[in-house]
Amino acid sequence: MNDHAQEARTRLASARGKKILITGGTSGVGLETARQLIAVGADVTVVGSGASKGEAAERSLNEAAGTGRAKFVAADLSSLAAVRRLATTISERLDRLDVLINNAGIISTKRVETVDGNELTFAVNYLAPFVLTNELLPLLKRSEPARILAVTAALEPFARFPWDDLQRARHYGGLRAYAQSKRALATYTIELARRLRAEGSAVTANVVDPFLVRTALTSAHDVPLLFKLARPLMIQPQTAAHWVAGAAVDDRFAATSGRHIMFGRRAPSPPASRSRRAASRLWKASAAATGRAGE
Repeated sequence: MNDHAQEARTRLASARGKKILITGGTSGVGLETARQLIAVGADVTVVGSGASKGEAAERSLNEAAGTGRAKFVAADLSSLAAVRRLATTISERLDRLDVLINNAGIISTKRVETVDGNELTFAVNYLAPFVLTNELLPLLKRSEPARILAVTAALEPFARFPWDDLQRARHYGGLRAYAQSKRALATYTIELARRLRAEGSAVTANVVDPFLVRTALTSAHDVPLLFKLARPLMIQPQTAAHWVAGAAVDDRFAATSGRHIMFGRRAPSPPASRSRRAASRLWKASAAATGRAGE
C-alpha cells in the first residue's frame, strides 16, 4: 500500500463500528462510498430502487475485503409513502444511525410526475431526502454525535428557484430541474444545520460537492448536452467516493456543520444556498408538498 493510500485509510479509521445509511448506494458514487467505508469496518445500509441490482450490490460489497457489512434495502424514492416506510424500516432495524448520506439522484430530460403529483427530479433528489432526514432525526439525535451529508453537484450555484413554479409545470428543462433540486438539497441541509445548532444538538449537517463524476447518471445517451461536453473533465466515482467517505467519518470534520466540503476540504458555500430567506420559503414549500404541516 503506497503512502497516499495508507493516509486515506488512516483518515477513515474512525469508521469502524459506525452504522451508515447511503441512498443511491447500489451504483456510482454511493456504491464506491459504501465499499470504502465497509473496507475500514463500517456497517452500511445501501438503499436502491431495484431489488436485483441491490442484492447484487450487497453481495459484491460483502465479498470484498473489509470488516464491515452491507445490507440492501429497497425503496422507491419517488414515492413519499415509500420514503416514510424506509424511515420506519431503518428506525426499527438499527439501534443507532451514525451517518445519513443523501446521495441518490436522477435527471429526467422530460417532465414526469410521481404518484404524489410531484415533478420526478425534484421528488427524488430533494423531497425524498427532506422527508427521510426529518423522519430519521429522532434516531440520529439518539446516536449523537451523528452526521448528515447531502451530496450535491457542481451545477448547484447556477440554479434558481421559481417560487411560483417549483415543480416546473410551465417551464421544464432537465438541466434546470436537476440543478434546482441540488440547490434545494444544499439550502435545506444548511438550514437544518442552523436549526440543529440552535437546539444544541451534536448532529451535524453538511453538503459534499464531488464536482463532476463519470457515472451512469452523467454518461447516459440522453443526458443534457452540457454533461456530454464536460465528460473529459469528469472524475472517477472512486475519487468522489473518497471525499464523501471522508466527510462522513474523518475526524477533521467532526465539528463542521452547515458547510460545503469539496475535494476533501471545507469550501465556501454558494451565497444563494446560504440565504436564510430562501431557506425559510423552501422549507415551508417542502412541508406543504410532502404533507408535513407545521414545519
